[in-house]
Amino acid sequence: MTEDPATGSAAASLGGYLRAIESVTAPCEVEVRQGSPIGRPSLLKVEIPPTGGIVVSGTATKIS
Repeated sequence: MTEDPATGSAAASLGGYLRAIESVTAPCEVEVRQGSPIGRPSLLKVEIPPTGGIVVSGTATKIS
């Protein structure tokens, strides 16, 4: 079984968690790198505002 090379929902949850436990000072951005161990490197940008929703954007390797 392989991992998903870019999991946006997990990155959004991480952003919300970091804000909730005050590990970051919002507003801020963090990078999530995922997929390298399976040869499908992805980079997600997680935007963490002081309140409200978390925004995730980035790149992923196409699944062929």
